Amino acid sequence: MTNEFLNKNSQYLKTDENEEWTEIGTAITNTTPGSISNVVINTTPICPNMSNKEFRKEVMRARDIGVELVKRRIEGLARWDEKERARVTTFFARADDATKKVLSDGLPRLLAAMQQLVPEKIVRFDSETNRMLSCVPKPDSGKNHAAVCKPDSEKRVIAIYSAFCGSPFGQLWKPCKIKTIIHECTHFTDTFNSRDEIYVDTESGARIWAENHREKAIRNADSITGYIATFDKDVEEKK
Repeated sequence: MTNEFLNKNSQYLKTDENEEWTEIGTAITNTTPGSISNVVINTTPICPNMSNKEFRKEVMRARDIGVELVKRRIEGLARWDEKERARVTTFFARADDATKKVLSDGLPRLLAAMQQLVPEKIVRFDSETNRMLSCVPKPDSGKNHAAVCKPDSEKRVIAIYSAFCGSPFGQLWKPCKIKTIIHECTHFTDTFNSRDEIYVDTESGARIWAENHREKAIRNADSITGYIATFDKDVEEKK
């Protein structure tokens, strides 16, 4: 489809932001008579319990809340008061200069990466976007919530699995959509380059594990996420 056609036929383009549109790819034309390109459109929604429009709205709100939570921890580290040191100790079993430096260096990078997220890059695990990455998509086990491909960190793609769709939006004392977005962004090589040493669902579980694995805790994705976003609080989803 040429630019000239698009300019002359703008009435066929999206004009209402409330319409549900799905990007199917890009194309070029040639001059070979009778040439045909078949386009296969996958209309399966990212989450079966909502439209893609609703999904995009929800994940962007989760991203925005996550951004604010990261900012709070950056401010907390700048204060480095007793309360902040206690929070660091809870999730990393120490509040020394080395731990503070890892967090102080990583949090601004994490903030930038999260601000770069766009809805088009938060996709279903078996989407064409995810298949174009250098990592082979993991199958949906029903338990995994999301994944990223570390070698392609700069692309900022997050693959979503079915468990994410049914998880609570913002129950910050346990796994939820807000914490999943933060967790996955800590894996990017230019943020924390975190690992999944262990999945810890609660503050008490994170504290006990950190006390016995001090060297690993500061690189564990769930420990970093817990430090940023684990509170006795429920952020309600806006309908």
